[in-house]
Amino acid sequence: MAEVPRKVIRLVTIGKTGNGKSSSCNTIVGEQIFPSGCDSAGVTTNCLMRYAERFGKLICLVDTPGLQDISRDNEDVQKEIKRCIDFTTPGPHAVILVVQLTRFTEEDVKTLKHFCSYFGENVAQYVIVLFTRFDDMKRMKGFIENLTPPLKDFLRKCGNRYVEFDNTLEGGSAESQVQRLLDIVDNMVRENGGLHYTNEDYEKADKELQRKALEIKKKNDQERIENEEKIKKEIKKQYELEQQQLEQELQRAREREREREKKNLFEKGCDIGRKIFGW
Repeated sequence: MAEVPRKVIRLVTIGKTGNGKSSSCNTIVGEQIFPSGCDSAGVTTNCLMRYAERFGKLICLVDTPGLQDISRDNEDVQKEIKRCIDFTTPGPHAVILVVQLTRFTEEDVKTLKHFCSYFGENVAQYVIVLFTRFDDMKRMKGFIENLTPPLKDFLRKCGNRYVEFDNTLEGGSAESQVQRLLDIVDNMVRENGGLHYTNEDYEKADKELQRKALEIKKKNDQERIENEEKIKKEIKKQYELEQQQLEQELQRAREREREREKKNLFEKGCDIGRKIFGW
């Protein structure tokens, strides 16, 4: 009898460099197969995909480069992020936003907005927030309650789906937090009617992004033209002012010259009069 294909759970991790994405990926798969740490090889610069069997499920996990990573060209990061869609065809069941528990700021929300700008706002219905450094703060409930309103609103849009990870744990303690994450994924998939983010979603988002980019280009072109016209007018105005000042100076010079000529003629007349009439 042929083996019945198992359902693959497709996951994508996103987040800023240094938030512990790769370490969390290693915790999820239960092996040290994603480069992580402080050494030069520990920073994810390209999409990495690994398969692992966890709790009776086949997991396809993709680790992405750090969003808004200032050490790389932004366009390169965007291209790598887009590749994760190809890696997870027909699309990921969950997008895991990895942030440090003690540093969950508006900047982390901007990270997701940056991601959404390329994959569409509806990707939020597939997002789970994974807090790392849970060993640094044990009172998770109090932390969530004390979040700023924008961050609370962000979690609400994500269905208040979050899980906390301590990537220093081992054995059963490490496994239990992975189990909690996969339970959240299962519940989210059910709430989404078994749907996942699709290539069609991406194509729609990409078209919208291109439309916005075209609008921005038109606006920038219009502003550039207006600025050029403004500069031309200012240059023309300055030129006309300088020409006017020059003409006034020339006029004054001509008047001074005429005065000198009149004076010279008068003095010459006086000299002639003295010679002829003995003045």
